[in-house]
Amino acid sequence: MDIAFDEDEFEDLDFERDHANGNTAHRSRNLTEAERLAIYAALLERSVLGRLKRNTTTRVAEMLHVSRYQVQRVWLRIKECRAQGRPVDVRSRKPMNCGRKKKQVHLSEVLRVPLHKRTNIRSLAKAIGVPKSTVHRWFKEGKLRRHSNTLKPLLKEGNKKDRLRWCICMLDQRTLPNEPKFIDMENIIHPDEKWHNTTKKDRAYYLLPEEEDPYMIVQNKNSIGKVMLLTAVARPRYDDAGNCTFDGKIGVWAFIRKVPHLFHFLTLICGSNL
Repeated sequence: MDIAFDEDEFEDLDFERDHANGNTAHRSRNLTEAERLAIYAALLERSVLGRLKRNTTTRVAEMLHVSRYQVQRVWLRIKECRAQGRPVDVRSRKPMNCGRKKKQVHLSEVLRVPLHKRTNIRSLAKAIGVPKSTVHRWFKEGKLRRHSNTLKPLLKEGNKKDRLRWCICMLDQRTLPNEPKFIDMENIIHPDEKWHNTTKKDRAYYLLPEEEDPYMIVQNKNSIGKVMLLTAVARPRYDDAGNCTFDGKIGVWAFIRKVPHLFHFLTLICGSNL
């Protein structure tokens, strides 16, 4: 259907031209979708072969208690949709065109930032020039991922050969060369040492109300004494019924020297007056 204004309707469009040229200050409220559909239905009902008679938009505006300019804008939207051959859509385009516009930043910019500036959201956002909330949103949407990196030992050629030689020596010679398998390792003991602090900076105790608070002292809280423990474990063993006959724990030994306390030693020498 070819929709066009009648010759007599041009006078009714003077208000729109004045508004476009900025000669007339006009303020009106935003129409709801239901009001726009009501205007659309009223205009189509009063149109004849896609044309409006004189003052039709004025009468529709008075009937629906809206601005004449808004009625004219709805009618122009109808004409645009028909002229472009698409379904008529009189909904407001303000939600798509108003508000703060997003800053277009491509994720490829992240690749240009060196890794030492990508250790946290704050430094990465500053490097690519976007707010922290934007980077955080990318992370929540799955566009960025967090990776925890740990230091790896630097293996030289000799280290690699030693590791390969150790793996080869753990092969069961009876299974070579067709079906190589590792030995069961039941007769191998694995020792390892570990350093532990003799105490902690903070401890929690459960005491009775009449008990005195314990008093812990060290010479330097940042240099607490340590003790080295040696642990030996082996592979657990099970019988034919599945019962554990050996849990694999051999023992834990502390490398310490027991010496008399200095105060006790001086008391024995100098007497009890100290």
